Amino acid sequence: MSDSDSSASIDEPKYRIGAVCRLTGISQHVLRVWEKRYGVVEPERSETDRRLYRESDVSRLSLLKVLVDRGQAIGSIAALDNAELEQRVQQSAGAPQFTGAAEKPDLVLFGKSLAATRDDCASSEIFTLIGHYDDISDFTAEKPAKRLDVAVVEWPSLQPDSAIEITRHANRLNARHLVLVYDYAPRAALQRLANDRITALRSPLDIAALEAVVAWRFGPVAQPGESTEDAAGVSPSREFNDRELTYLAAQSSAIACECPMHLAQLISRLVKFEAYSAECESRNAEDAALHGYLHNTTSRARSMMERALIRVVELENLSLPPDS
Repeated sequence: MSDSDSSASIDEPKYRIGAVCRLTGISQHVLRVWEKRYGVVEPERSETDRRLYRESDVSRLSLLKVLVDRGQAIGSIAALDNAELEQRVQQSAGAPQFTGAAEKPDLVLFGKSLAATRDDCASSEIFTLIGHYDDISDFTAEKPAKRLDVAVVEWPSLQPDSAIEITRHANRLNARHLVLVYDYAPRAALQRLANDRITALRSPLDIAALEAVVAWRFGPVAQPGESTEDAAGVSPSREFNDRELTYLAAQSSAIACECPMHLAQLISRLVKFEAYSAECESRNAEDAALHGYLHNTTSRARSMMERALIRVVELENLSLPPDS
């Protein structure tokens, strides 16, 4: 290496892992998994053994993140060089995205404490925030013309006997899906609420978890004029194997938050249906297209829920099983 090359290498900016995650939008957990399993980058190490990333690492990770968000499996693109990644990004620029306001479910927040999340909810690409109310009666008094897609309701304490009152509120709101944001809830109360219409999320409300619930419940749909095959794309690779999901679900009994258990169980069910829809027999082309759409929708919903679980693992400082 020449003196000029050596000087350029020394002068090149270096980033710690926290800065890289902010710049790329990749969580620390996912970044470590990508490095360990796929060797996507090889960061340098500081004298204190901290990871240090170069500008070229940040650029590469940003390209990978774009492609994964567009439905490409990390395992299928990890070995590509930057030029090939850039070409893939250009080729996938017209891929269907879950954007267009007409395709987003409508969402309303209910509760004074949820006012703190309005800005984050308003910028979501998964749903459209159409209002915030301190009290449910303020919303129902307006007599909305159409049925609400998602109602996010502040509910500080969930008890086993809360189910009746919650059902009454759900009927008043006439929402397709009800998300309860709670501070306290015993396991028995959460188990009684386990159904397809109601989801409980622990306070403070995490926007990534809320987006994952909405995406799972409503799912991405094909744009007008798009074929199901075009919308299918590539199924995202799994972030957690069966052993890791079982391990995380078991840890929930030792902490106040039940989210890891519910998310892990939900992901396991999605994985099973994903496999079922891929293997389901088709009688004709139309039938095959339907099963292809079901498989793709399920895999993308599973990927969204995995991202939510990653956030919960980080926030709750949970561990994965040894040698996972």
